[in-house]
Amino acid sequence: MFNYLKFATYQIFGFSCSIPKLNKIKKNPDNFTNKEIYDFLHKQAEKSLKLVNINLTIKGKENIPNQPVLFICNHSSMLDSFILFSSVDRPIGCVVADEPVWRSMPIVSSWAKLTKCVYINRQNNKEGIKSINEAANNILKGQSMAVFPEGDLTWVKDPDAIISEFRSGALKIAYKAKCPIVPFVIKNSRYTYEGYQPIGKINSKDVEVEFLPPIYDHIENPKLKTIILGESIRDKMIESINKFNQNN
Repeated sequence: MFNYLKFATYQIFGFSCSIPKLNKIKKNPDNFTNKEIYDFLHKQAEKSLKLVNINLTIKGKENIPNQPVLFICNHSSMLDSFILFSSVDRPIGCVVADEPVWRSMPIVSSWAKLTKCVYINRQNNKEGIKSINEAANNILKGQSMAVFPEGDLTWVKDPDAIISEFRSGALKIAYKAKCPIVPFVIKNSRYTYEGYQPIGKINSKDVEVEFLPPIYDHIENPKLKTIILGESIRDKMIESINKFNQNN
């Protein structure tokens, strides 16, 4: 529980100390680049993981094209968003479940808005399409985006799965933006956080993340069904995790 208390205290401290910078950005947003805004979340995530001895090994950064992309991430821990923001050093926005807790979280919700995070309503198809279009427009304007297409924690959806089935509609973001998809594979994060609530137990672990080669299939063939593309991406990500497990 000590790790959790350290981690939670640091979030309160870090985000509270960011208020002056947050107010400056809100007052004169044109004076700040996307990189300057994103760097706060990137460093906050890095320091948060180091504080509780979650050590990241990052592989495959050379696979990220020098253009805006859609990152596709697996999701087995409540800390995966910290792992994502810590690993990606270019500005990204996340597609986040449209839940009141995320929209109303003090300070954090303001940073989410500034970094162009998009809330998606998974119960309303019409609203979901609006969110997909918003995320695609962010990419077209130069901002990479990230999505956890499982839609929930892997072990919550399917306790026996390495990566659970994708909600393949999320891939439409890349179709509309005509951008590459970069699979982002998180390995060994399952027990970094025990629980499914805001309060849980944090365990120190070595975690490996890998950026797989970019995917252009949907650009070359716009009629390719998202469900087929999703299964292909998921298979590649599972293969990467299996290789890691065999070697560890």
